[in-house]
Amino acid sequence: GHGGSDPGAVSNNTKEKDLNLSIALACRDVLESHGVSVNMSRTKDENDTISEEIKECNAYSPDLAVDIHNNAGGGDGAEVFHHYGGGVSKTLAENILAEIVTIGQNSRGAKMRKNSNGKDYYAFIRNTTCPAVIVECAFVDNSTDLEILATEGKRQAMGEAIAKGI
Repeated sequence: GHGGSDPGAVSNNTKEKDLNLSIALACRDVLESHGVSVNMSRTKDENDTISEEIKECNAYSPDLAVDIHNNAGGGDGAEVFHHYGGGVSKTLAENILAEIVTIGQNSRGAKMRKNSNGKDYYAFIRNTTCPAVIVECAFVDNSTDLEILATEGKRQAMGEAIAKGI
């Protein structure tokens, strides 16, 4: 999630885009070490619109799609958004969240969110051609919550938790 000129949430010089990339790379490494084929839309800090991200994702024809983010807005904990229809997307969300909880993060739940048209609110979930989720790992504006991602090792643990959920 995010990247390039879009830092995402920012608090105390912590940029969401940097956390997201670090976690995503760690997740990729764990999955690949277990023989899983992984394609990533971003492996460095670059500009891509959400439309470009979705287009790249769909071009891969993946079995699953995971968009890694971090939150802001005064809350705490992790949450994972899934397709409003449930299915594999909901199971994936629940599995990822369960693994994140094992590394000490609070759970805000596996959730779905609809727009005013009754479709998925998030374009990534709505427009991908495979089961997709959005993982919100922590709140960058909550110092206690951010502690779970404070070091590269802790971000690797978060990436590993997401990989185990997958």
